[in-house]
Amino acid sequence: MSLNEKYYAAAHFQLDKRREHNKTTEEKRRNEVLRTLPEYGQLEARLALTASKIAPAILSHDGNVTELIEKLRRENLNIQRNMAALLEKSGLPVDYLDPIYTCPVCRDRGYADGKWCGCFMKLVYAAASKDMNEQAAMTLSRFDDFNLNFYPDAPCPDNPAVSQKSAMTEVFTYCFKFAENFDGSESGILMMGATGLGKTHLSLAIANRVIERGYSVIYGSTPEILRTLNSEQFGRSDGDTMSLLMGCDLLVLDDLGAENSSEYNLSQIYEIINARINRRLPMIVSTNFSVRELPERYSDRICSRLFSMYKMLFYGSDNRLKVNNQN
Repeated sequence: MSLNEKYYAAAHFQLDKRREHNKTTEEKRRNEVLRTLPEYGQLEARLALTASKIAPAILSHDGNVTELIEKLRRENLNIQRNMAALLEKSGLPVDYLDPIYTCPVCRDRGYADGKWCGCFMKLVYAAASKDMNEQAAMTLSRFDDFNLNFYPDAPCPDNPAVSQKSAMTEVFTYCFKFAENFDGSESGILMMGATGLGKTHLSLAIANRVIERGYSVIYGSTPEILRTLNSEQFGRSDGDTMSLLMGCDLLVLDDLGAENSSEYNLSQIYEIINARINRRLPMIVSTNFSVRELPERYSDRICSRLFSMYKMLFYGSDNRLKVNNQN
């Protein structure tokens, strides 16, 4: 199964815009140089003239053709050096008028070595994640909306030496740095704690910042994503959500454990988590289950992969009730 064609079309559209933008920049630079450095245009004309002499020299079958071609080559190189020196003298880099490519690997063609370039696939995943997140009516929370004053100074139940507020301050700081420094190589995060403690808020705040920084993010509640996968697999809807989950820069699986505990769901959860860990692609998984409760719900092979991520414990009482009481 391949990704939805509309995402490829959207990626091609972005690629066309990228090429058009670069071509416009090239033309502006060239016009600028020709306007301020008329000598450069004269050297260009001489360069074109030497190039035009090569073919006739080869076809002439003159006995001195090798010598003539070598003379033209030296003249050509000398003109190029003079052109580069003219640019440098004017304070411009020698490659100022070279073709501009956003991606040096594929030169903005979208493919290299007979396959889609990584830059093109990033455009595909970006279009897909934007569409999927919009369909999910995702409200993106931000870090500056997160209120640490909701958390008490009472000690953490499992660590009386640390207050719940200080523990949550550390959680907040870790999430903020994770988003600010995200480059796709991070370890995943497993957020655990009761409902209403800020897991969804912080995971969405991370998603929002990572998207702002140009990365593709898929966010969804685990039950929603599993329903979509089920529908696609059994032909009730089109799409290739699994490829999106496997290929996006960051996957946020919210509310793990709220799904029906069927064999199909468990196999899909394992496939998603295992594949992303094997590919070293980061993900954020949030659950209301504790470290003790997760093994009661999921198999050892799922838990071992979940516990390989950075474990983040959330403390406090339901913040949504506190927000409602303030209004």
